[in-house]
Amino acid sequence: MNSQWRAVQSFQENQNLISAINTLSIHIKLEMAGHFDLNKADTVSKAKDKLCAFLAELDSQIQCVEAENVPLLGVDPRRRQFVKHLIDAKNSYRINSPYLLEKLSDVQQLLYSDTEKDKKHTLCLLDELRMLLEEHLGSDVEQLFGGM
Repeated sequence: MNSQWRAVQSFQENQNLISAINTLSIHIKLEMAGHFDLNKADTVSKAKDKLCAFLAELDSQIQCVEAENVPLLGVDPRRRQFVKHLIDAKNSYRINSPYLLEKLSDVQQLLYSDTEKDKKHTLCLLDELRMLLEEHLGSDVEQLFGGM
């Protein structure tokens, strides 16, 4: 598989993840403002599931790199680059969310929590995750279209 095709797949995956982040962020903000839309419950549930699956996979990859200090074998090169980008952001203190700084496996409980405090933590987490994905998305676009 060539690098152009990997960049296309990474671009599509990142767009889907950003869409899930936006869906969940909007839902939480509306709930915090007292607006409940039961018609979107299925869409929100799918967004949470998508993010939980992504973060669980990402957690094991980050653990391999940070704790075990081994290269990520069998992982798409674009994902390896994102893992490195996330670790670099953690090490340069660009991330404030304790859930992105620690084990990502704890995020599932956070995403499904209904407490006001957890909703605020979730919004912070989603905002920083969106930022990282958008930066990675930018590198996909640059690889696909060059200096246009």
